[in-house]
Amino acid sequence: MRRLIGIALLGLFAVAVTVYGQSPATRNPLAGAWRVTEIDDANRPPITNPQPGLYIFTEQHYSFQRINGTGPLPDYPSNDKATDADKVTVFNALYLNTGTYTLTGHMLTTKAMVAKSAFAIGSSNQYEFAMNGKALVLTQKPSGAVIKLVRVE
Repeated sequence: MRRLIGIALLGLFAVAVTVYGQSPATRNPLAGAWRVTEIDDANRPPITNPQPGLYIFTEQHYSFQRINGTGPLPDYPSNDKATDADKVTVFNALYLNTGTYTLTGHMLTTKAMVAKSAFAIGSSNQYEFAMNGKALVLTQKPSGAVIKLVRVE
């Protein structure tokens, strides 16, 4: 009986070690929520203290939202009271893009299902990604624009 219990415990231990050892290798490294910490576009000065931005990855879908620039959105009481200039300022400042993605090595390919601008819907973007602890760097190809993020969840 002792021998049978010993074999059963050894078997459970082996299964637990195998499952625990494989979990990180099969886990999607991007899955989670990421806060934008820096935006470096080759056509503009780098933004090292950006307005709020959040990138979210599930197993197959992504959602990118951020306010471009260094200033907050215009303050107005409601959309129906906003001036046309306020609306244009908000439109130009927002980056919104949501869809599906694939990973191949260190390349991220996104395909937009919903975007702020119609021309982006259905199109793909490629990013090379690098991770260091809770930090993520996305380098858009071929433009070279760099988005730095930190994991929040």
